[in-house]
Amino acid sequence: MRLRIASSMTNVPLYVVVMIALSVAFVRVHLRVKTTLTGYEIGRLKNMEGRLLAEKSELSVELARLTSKDALQAKENSRESQPASGVQP
Repeated sequence: MRLRIASSMTNVPLYVVVMIALSVAFVRVHLRVKTTLTGYEIGRLKNMEGRLLAEKSELSVELARLTSKDALQAKENSRESQPASGVQP
């Protein structure tokens, strides 16, 4: 009977060591997967940033074109050449 008690006492630390090792392994795998997924998300966001910066640049060029003196003058001239609606000549 003493042998059984002594043998079960020596297995408790081994069981604890195995559980700790498994826990550490699961945590490492979880962190590795999380790091990989975060890397993919960063890549996706960088691609989106590039597209948005290109769109911003295109819109800035279009704004500059529409607000240039020549464009505004041409718009004013086209308004003057059109008759006012509802007014009979």
